[in-house]
Amino acid sequence: MKKLTLAAASVLTLALAAPMVAQAHGPRGGGRHLEQLDTNSDGIVARAEAESAAAAAFAEMDADADGFLSKEEMKASHETHRAEMKAKWEEKRAGKEPREMKGERDPAKMEARQVKMEEMAAERFAEVDADGDGRWSTAEFTTQRLEHFGKLDTDGDGNITAEEHEAAKAQMKERRGKWRDKPAEQ
Repeated sequence: MKKLTLAAASVLTLALAAPMVAQAHGPRGGGRHLEQLDTNSDGIVARAEAESAAAAAFAEMDADADGFLSKEEMKASHETHRAEMKAKWEEKRAGKEPREMKGERDPAKMEARQVKMEEMAAERFAEVDADGDGRWSTAEFTTQRLEHFGKLDTDGDGNITAEEHEAAKAQMKERRGKWRDKPAEQ
């Protein structure tokens, strides 16, 4: 059960954080995600483009094509994505000295973090599962995915412009800086 909840937490983290807030430029993001959403390459992500991307992501995750995402399907999708990311990371790290794993630094702290993530994932899953049937419908998934779109579309015109995206990146960078500057005991 813990593994399933952790998988759900990981999937939720990816689903919530990645779609609309990916970096547009720079050494990490390179703008690839924004470019993928901007299917007509006009430099603006329209709500319809974001909805289409959400529908495609849903279809990819819905292994049995029943129109719903179960926790098992989400876990399988997460594991596939995790394996892909691990392979990319290993390729990037090839020939470099291995780093110490975080879990080996302080196992008790990592266990506490895992428990907290599981709790947060269960809460978030329940929030998105509006009808409480234990699975996500296409509408529930799309609504959840488009939450970030609404936050980035600051002028409410149904489009995310380059300026709106840059403003969101600046806010994220500021929040990250505050998080990184916290004292170690917090």
